[in-house]
Amino acid sequence: MTNKNNYPRLRNGKVEGGSMPPHYLDEKNKQVVFHIKGGFPTTMAIPIWMKNFPDDLKGVVVRCEETFYKLRAKVNEG
Repeated sequence: MTNKNNYPRLRNGKVEGGSMPPHYLDEKNKQVVFHIKGGFPTTMAIPIWMKNFPDDLKGVVVRCEETFYKLRAKVNEG
């Protein structure tokens, strides 16, 4: 099941109903940046999503949509 923002739910320690939220890789800073508007409890699923990426990357959350897209554009430029 997903919530009204179509983000996955965390229930009983498992992610239900969906895919990863919008994200991008910042290889220079070794980060995976996720756009999660609501924060808790969706942020609890980050370790589960990080299993899909190499171990040396760190998960980061950006709550502001405008900031997320500006940062993504900046990474894609360089």
